[in-house]
Amino acid sequence: MRNSIIYILLLSSMLFASCNDDSVDKDNSIFEHKEVVRNAFDRWLLNNYIYPYNIDVKYRMEDLESSMGFILAPATYEKSVALVKIVKHVWLDAYDEVAGINFMRSYVPRTIHIIGSEAYNQNGTTVLGTAEGGMKITLYNVNNINPSNLNIEQLNAYYFRTMHHEFAHILHQTRNYDPAFDRITEGSFLSDSWYIYQDPETLENYLRTDKQAWEAGFVTPYAMSEPREDFVETITTYVTHDQAYWDNMLKEAGTEGAKLINSKFAVVYSYMRDTWNIDLTKLRTTVLRRQNEVLYLDLKI
Repeated sequence: MRNSIIYILLLSSMLFASCNDDSVDKDNSIFEHKEVVRNAFDRWLLNNYIYPYNIDVKYRMEDLESSMGFILAPATYEKSVALVKIVKHVWLDAYDEVAGINFMRSYVPRTIHIIGSEAYNQNGTTVLGTAEGGMKITLYNVNNINPSNLNIEQLNAYYFRTMHHEFAHILHQTRNYDPAFDRITEGSFLSDSWYIYQDPETLENYLRTDKQAWEAGFVTPYAMSEPREDFVETITTYVTHDQAYWDNMLKEAGTEGAKLINSKFAVVYSYMRDTWNIDLTKLRTTVLRRQNEVLYLDLKI
């Protein structure tokens, strides 16, 4: 034991001496030193994401940031530029307009990772995006964007909904919602089978439609997977669609389905208003206007 103590003391002294040795040849390190050279897009990101929000946008796909459970491809430079500009206008700027930039600075994820290809699950469904502990959002299928011929419905399905969905997860993970929400359709959640509808007469399986989800009291089929997804899908569906869409959904849902959806929306609306001081109707108006403005944005650097 005594010898061990002496050895540790000697090693500590050697380390201390080496760390304070002024004769170290710093110009001939074994570690490669590379000066960071930023392109025009990197400089734009500094001024529009990093400085105002402290968000690191990783558009050069990094394997350590990616899920090893999928076969993925990086996004192209052109598509990355277009998506990042669109996301800022429809998501960040929309919340800034309604809640103020300090709100977004406080709760945005610190990393946005962009993937060019889709992420396919083994059951044939695709992952549009993921949020990890409120710190990182990953967006997939970026190479599907055509900057010269934008389709708002496509952008909504793949990107607008995804950003609002994943950000809503961050909000409820920070301050949870009323658990009464989970009990409204308790017992109706389907876990990984949310996309499957079984005909009660023939017992044949089909892909679940929006109408079938509405009739069961859910705004989308994916909302049927579990309560937290139901909660954020209710927020997302409301803010990314106009009143005509919402009214038609309630009509197609039928009396019972509409009653359940309305009960959930009441909880969602109160949560956003009372917890975050955000009027969802005002947010929706802002988001929809900004969706249409995307067609006139300069999506190049």
